[in-house]
Amino acid sequence: MGVTSADGRHDYQRCTDENCPRFPCQVYKEGLGDGRRRGFGEGRAQGYEDGYKQGFGDGIEACPRPHGKG
Repeated sequence: MGVTSADGRHDYQRCTDENCPRFPCQVYKEGLGDGRRRGFGEGRAQGYEDGYKQGFGDGIEACPRPHGKG
């Protein structure tokens, strides 16, 4: 069940038991999950915005004819 430190204590930061009953492990895993979900959402939104701005500008610049004309 989980991982113990050199002095034999259970290390909540390295615990790999998803169902560990220890409160520190539960709280740590919950916070880590929340942080990952929030960070992924915010990072994806920012990355999409940055990529769109750069990609759209590069695409227009590379277009051999004026944008919007057939």
